[in-house]
Amino acid sequence: MPKGLLLVAMEPPAAFEEEFNDWYDSEHFPQRRGLPGFESASRWVCLSGWPRWLAIYDLNSVEALATPEYAAVSGENSTPWSKRLLPRTIGRRRVVAEQLHPGGALALPVGEVARLCVAQYPGAGDAAVAALLQSAAGLDGLCQLRLFRDTAGALWLLAAFSRPVGSEHVEAAFAVAGDYGAKLLNLYAPYRRD
Repeated sequence: MPKGLLLVAMEPPAAFEEEFNDWYDSEHFPQRRGLPGFESASRWVCLSGWPRWLAIYDLNSVEALATPEYAAVSGENSTPWSKRLLPRTIGRRRVVAEQLHPGGALALPVGEVARLCVAQYPGAGDAAVAALLQSAAGLDGLCQLRLFRDTAGALWLLAAFSRPVGSEHVEAAFAVAGDYGAKLLNLYAPYRRD
């Protein structure tokens, strides 16, 4: 079975940002990381694009989201804190996808990644996959490239860089995949709470 990915992006109103990070750091993130089938987890802050906050979970397969343990802490079974904060967020996006490339690779540890590019290409087929792999070949600072297909058929790119890069760097490489333009092209830094 291919590896799975759960990608969640959202932004709380400014007045709730500190509480949002308290909730994510102390309740939501540890809870998700401890679920069966969740193999890695990371948080990111957007430098170019929107919404501001991103969480990425590597799954042993998308079936990890169908376990009784996941159901016990999701949706109507969410904690009171989750039920209070989540409706206040905007730009909420939840993506479930299967990994296409490179096989069973997990995300690199956050300490090894200075920037992460996330891009979406709706309707993109195999030719777009080949085009992205070619665009990435020899790209300065690129330390990992992973490609996924979501449940709606869109192609997703996660490109990790070992050093800080600017949005112009990732746009030049990933704004177009063959005949498909990126509908979303965001650049992130690892989340670190001061």
